[in-house]
Amino acid sequence: MTYRPLTHRALQWLADNLSLSPVVVGIVCTTILGLLAFWFSWLIGIVDEVEGGRLPDIAVRAPVTLYMMMGYLPVALYYLMRWTMGHFDEIVREFSLDHEPLLFPQSLSNWIGAAGSLTMCLLFLDMPSNPFLLLAPWSWPAGYTFPFVGLVFLGWFNFRFMFLLVWTALAISRTAKQICHIDLFDTSGVKPYAQQGVRTSLLAIISLSISSNLWLDPNSPTIASGTTVVLLIVATVLALLLPAWGIHLRIKVTKQSELKQIRKAIALHCDPDTRSVDDAQQLRADLALERRLLEVSEWPFDAGTYGRVVLYIMLGLGSWVGAALVERLLESIG
Repeated sequence: MTYRPLTHRALQWLADNLSLSPVVVGIVCTTILGLLAFWFSWLIGIVDEVEGGRLPDIAVRAPVTLYMMMGYLPVALYYLMRWTMGHFDEIVREFSLDHEPLLFPQSLSNWIGAAGSLTMCLLFLDMPSNPFLLLAPWSWPAGYTFPFVGLVFLGWFNFRFMFLLVWTALAISRTAKQICHIDLFDTSGVKPYAQQGVRTSLLAIISLSISSNLWLDPNSPTIASGTTVVLLIVATVLALLLPAWGIHLRIKVTKQSELKQIRKAIALHCDPDTRSVDDAQQLRADLALERRLLEVSEWPFDAGTYGRVVLYIMLGLGSWVGAALVERLLESIG
């Protein structure tokens, strides 16, 4: 049995028994958690302090964003694992590979999640004036406990998501080594490699967009913000390119091998003194084949793939610009 996190099983149960799409569940959970975070911030007085100018508005936006990410990341992980299994099975069928079922690394991902919880807390939480307060969590003020709990869960989900994003990309990429033959003029069979990259990069871009209102804020801790941005951008690039890296190398090697053979054939028919009519016809065919080979892309991405990636990036940029415009509008009204 393949490893499926508890949240994955819960989303699958909702989809199977209540006909609720995981996307809908994710949107609802993200919205509810964000509203609860805002309500709790108002309950403990943080909203009043922000309105009074005693705290920057990031004091409210930070916990809201943290808890929204807690609603999004389990859904992102669900689709990451589901898409990976689907593309993996499609590749195995297309190329008739003799491959064991894909098994996700449960124990390692849990350790990565635990390390993520610790890392997020160390990066984002300021040490209290009384360091011994850390040893007495029952004495923590609500304004300290609330983001601490959010960061523990966010670190767990975020680091496991990024780890499994890379792990699944490598698992898909490694299947290219077992492919016996690649038809350079019909690369429809390698589309799952590109689809895996495009789809999973979207998951990382959405995560980057949700959290952008924090790391674009000048009041956000520089180290923490920089770490988040770098990790998410690296995750996006890796999500796009890493699944296709193995098949890219196979296509490149196959292309160079066939070009080498066809150029040898061209060299045999190039001498005009010994070339017959049949040789001339063959030379024209070989030159045409060489041109076709040179036009073959070494990556399994087509124009539609690049268009979707650009659209995803523009959607992310649009959310950042939109958030900035809304904030400027609110400031002008206030």
